[in-house]
Amino acid sequence: MFLELVKGVALLLALSQLYSYSARSLRQHPWLSQGVGGLLFGGICVVGMMMPLEVAPGVIFDARSVVLSMASLFGGPWVGTLAVGIAATYRWHLGGAGVVVGVAVTLACYALGLIYYFLHHKGRVGLGWRQLLAFGVLVHVCEIYLFTWLPGDVAVAVLNTVAWPLLLVFSPATLLMGLILQDVCTRLETEDALGSQEERLRATIGAIPDLLYVLDEQGTFVEVLSDAALLRGGRGQNLLGKRLHDVLPPEDAEPLLAHLQRTLDLQTTQTFAFNLQSKHGRRLFEGRAHALKSAVGQPRSLVLLARDVTERSEAEIALQASEMRFRSLLQNVGAVAVQGYTPDGTITYWNTAAERLYGYTADEAVGRNLFMLVVPPTLRHEFQNALQDMQASPDAFVSQELTLVHKNGHEVPVFSSHAAVYANGAVAEFFRFDMDLAERRRTEAELRVAATAFEAQEGMMVTNARREILRVNQAFTRISGYEDHEVIGKSPSMFSSGWHDNAFYAEMNQTLQTQGHWEGEVWNRRKNGDIYPQQMHISSVDDDDGRVTHYVATLIDITQRKAAEDQIRQLAFYDPLTGLPNRRMLMDRLQHAFASSARSGACGALLFIDLDHFKTLNDTLGHDKGDLLLQQVAHRLLDALREEDTVARLGGDEYVVMLEGLDAQRTVAAGQATQVGEKIITALNVPYRLAGHEFHSTPSIGLTLFSGHEVALDELLKQADLAMYQAKNAGRNGLRFYDPLMQAAVTQRAELEADIRQGLLFGQYELHYQPQVDAHGQVLGAEALLRWRHPVRGMVSPADFIPVAEESGQIVLLGSWVLETACAQLVSWAQDSTTEHLSLAVNVSSRQFRQQDFADHMLAMLDYTGANPKRLKLELTESLLVENIEDVIAKMTALRARGVGFSLDDFGTGYSSLSYLKRLPLDQLKIDQSFVRDVLSDPNDAVIAKTIVALGNSLGLAVIAEGVETAEQRDFLLESGCGAYQGYFFSRPLPVDTFDVFVRATQALVEPA
Repeated sequence: MFLELVKGVALLLALSQLYSYSARSLRQHPWLSQGVGGLLFGGICVVGMMMPLEVAPGVIFDARSVVLSMASLFGGPWVGTLAVGIAATYRWHLGGAGVVVGVAVTLACYALGLIYYFLHHKGRVGLGWRQLLAFGVLVHVCEIYLFTWLPGDVAVAVLNTVAWPLLLVFSPATLLMGLILQDVCTRLETEDALGSQEERLRATIGAIPDLLYVLDEQGTFVEVLSDAALLRGGRGQNLLGKRLHDVLPPEDAEPLLAHLQRTLDLQTTQTFAFNLQSKHGRRLFEGRAHALKSAVGQPRSLVLLARDVTERSEAEIALQASEMRFRSLLQNVGAVAVQGYTPDGTITYWNTAAERLYGYTADEAVGRNLFMLVVPPTLRHEFQNALQDMQASPDAFVSQELTLVHKNGHEVPVFSSHAAVYANGAVAEFFRFDMDLAERRRTEAELRVAATAFEAQEGMMVTNARREILRVNQAFTRISGYEDHEVIGKSPSMFSSGWHDNAFYAEMNQTLQTQGHWEGEVWNRRKNGDIYPQQMHISSVDDDDGRVTHYVATLIDITQRKAAEDQIRQLAFYDPLTGLPNRRMLMDRLQHAFASSARSGACGALLFIDLDHFKTLNDTLGHDKGDLLLQQVAHRLLDALREEDTVARLGGDEYVVMLEGLDAQRTVAAGQATQVGEKIITALNVPYRLAGHEFHSTPSIGLTLFSGHEVALDELLKQADLAMYQAKNAGRNGLRFYDPLMQAAVTQRAELEADIRQGLLFGQYELHYQPQVDAHGQVLGAEALLRWRHPVRGMVSPADFIPVAEESGQIVLLGSWVLETACAQLVSWAQDSTTEHLSLAVNVSSRQFRQQDFADHMLAMLDYTGANPKRLKLELTESLLVENIEDVIAKMTALRARGVGFSLDDFGTGYSSLSYLKRLPLDQLKIDQSFVRDVLSDPNDAVIAKTIVALGNSLGLAVIAEGVETAEQRDFLLESGCGAYQGYFFSRPLPVDTFDVFVRATQALVEPA
């Protein structure tokens, strides 16, 4: 059994050598080679099945499992498929009981071989003997397994007969055939590689432009490897067997042959130059000859490689000339300092610019060490390391900024670059190129300053001469809203607001052309559409020829400044409460109105408006309601007037209306102004709604006319003001024209006010005393009455100056002087037994009494003067009781506690309230002289006088009557119960000395003899 299997395997292995032959023969035709290989492997399997080992009827064994698995493994899919197709077909043709198993074995071996093929080509499995042996075992184990598919008894018989022989013979046979086929494939690959290498070598030699020959010692061409067809136009094939003298002239052949023989004699490689005559003329060649080993008895030979170096020689000559020109050029380069130096730092070259930059002449520098000459000590080690790196690698050549040293010791900032000159593959010489950075650094510093200025808070825009935007800064973007990429290349007209006409821009361009700059305010448009004001300055930039190259514009957003100016203007020229023009704006408009009136001849009018009883509104409803009233009055005035008229608020409740364009005839103009005034009165008489409160207010209006500059501004306002007061005096809620007589009265009043102040300073005032007596004529006291002895006016009546003092506020100072003088007089009287019992009544003004510190001031005065407060009586009028009665009571109570008495003067003429009389700490009621004067002829006055007396008695108050001028009046009052009197019937007001005489005389009359 074993022997039969071995014979079959041997036959199949022998037949497999046919595959090796076909593969070599047909390797130039891959597809044909694979087809023939598949037919061979299939045919081998058929031959094997023709001489099978039959172990059972229809069951045969042969080595096709070995052949088919190796065919698939080494031949690939195409070879394996063709082989298995032939083998399976033939096995199916043989038939028998084992035909199915036989075909399955054929296919399984084919499949396993393909699997191995693909795994090997993916690099997962190798083709070593161990792998091949293991593969053979696997294939035949699978084959043995397939035998189990045979009928039961046949399968058992077959397995018992051939299983082990199959494994022991066919597995090694698979290994052996795999190694044979692997060797075939390896040799084919090697032959192909050698062929390719030979082809590449031949192609390389053919591509060499040099001459490559093999010559013997006689100069005979033994082999032509490469020929540039330069030798007299011949080709290489024509040179074989010829001598140098046959193809070259003697003058060329002899020197070349001598070089060749010298090479053979020395048996060394020789390099030499020689000339040859070619079809292109005389050429210079560089030859390299190498002796070959020769067999015994064979002539000596050598290889000659000759290269045409004519162009190279010419290039070297040109290079030398170029180097000379280069060095001359470097010598004359004024902006670049050039130094040449060897790898150890020795200076070989030093141009003129280097002399200027470092201070050393060429004679001083050449031959010295560069590092010791200009490199600071702190950098020398670093420089030497960098030099070594540059020698090792061209990539180490770095251009950089350095700070070197001048001959005199100062620093030299430079931008340094290096270049190397190579010789024989190594650096022969370095060249360093230094550019002076001092000027550049100054320029960069200036540019940094300019860049910082460009990015300042002011917006900046740069355009070319065609007005195309080139650059804007961040401040411009912040102001306009446009990013730089949105405006670059465009015209500044894209920002136009449309608020300026063509004349504006024409004037701007004209100024730029003539002066080179323009400055002013421009209204432009932001990206979001907002229109805003700019303060812009534009300057033109000219070149050396005076042509404009650029325009530079700086701009500032002055929106806030404009708003602030508007606010300042509003505060300066307008009333903050009503929004109306204030006094300053009114005066400005009056100036314009005067000028306009002077040009046109038309009249104008000024109406001075004051609200009646405005103070009462503030005191009763509060100042907030007063402000509402003032605002509503302003609206009504604006509604009642033309747009060209002016309404102004001077302050408080005072308004001024200015009318322009009235008729040139003053009488007609007066009628027009009167109509406007009456319209205003009507409008202001309509009730007001003040935060839920209804209030009725009336105006008093003073009116005056103007024409041109005939009256000064201030004088015109005074005229209207005086007319307004005339309207108030006439009963309010009316209109009055200015009257020159009234102006005279005002002037006199102003002079009187000034004289009142002077009277206090120069002691022109004095007190007169009018006696107060009882029913028996006994002097009880006196009333102090102020008198003014003016040096020019003479004795001025109190009726003339007291009201003026009240209105001007000077009554406070006058009243204080009166009280102090009265206290001093009480002290004087107290020192005389005749007058020590007298009391003194002093009138106190309502304005004076309302002073916050009146009570404290009065008490301090009493302490200061030493007067007896029980002898002092203060006379108050009923008008004082109208306002702040609680404060009045508190002050009276404080003074009453010290003994000061109080008399209610002019009782019955004003505001009399029994409840107030009951609460007030009064001592006396004084019957006004208006009732006393007609007490005998007017029953009403008689009843009033009696009633006052009865009221005083009922309240426990003393009663005194003033203005008693007859005995009948005294008797009537006495009968009515009034026991104290004052009047001309007894005495007129007397100076203090005369009063003392009167007291003493009266006392002498009433004393008993």
